[in-house]
Formats: sequence, structure tokens, C-alpha cells
Amino acid sequence: MGVIVPRNKKAALFVRCTEEEADRIRGAAKSERRTVSGFVLNAVFSRITLRERLLAEQETDSKLKMAGRQS
Repeated sequence: MGVIVPRNKKAALFVRCTEEEADRIRGAAKSERRTVSGFVLNAVFSRITLRERLLAEQETDSKLKMAGRQS
């Protein structure tokens, strides 16, 4: 995966995948009426949001366990 920043300051993201994966991505993007770029960005940001939420929950659980041990 690589990022190239051309003169117009827009970034390009290259994703390596199989032809079958590319076909699935194109099909999913089409069914959501998104461009492939929009579909991929949405998928990435959704995973980032989920990961951040899970990490925050894990951190809260750890703090609660530590507070319980100190009582």
C-alpha cells in the first residue's frame, strides 16, 4: 500500500488485492451507490471508529477493575 501526493495536493491510495476481492469491492460499492474510493474510505473510517470505541471500553473496564482492587 502506498500514498502518493501529486501537485494538486490530493492523495492517492493504492490497495493491492486479488481480482476476486476487487470484484467484490466494486459490487459492494455499486450496491451502496458509492464510488470505489468512497466505499473504501467509508470502510476504513468505520473500522477506525469501531477500534477506538473498543479501546475506550477496554480502558474503562481496566480502570474499573483497578478501582475494585483498591477498595
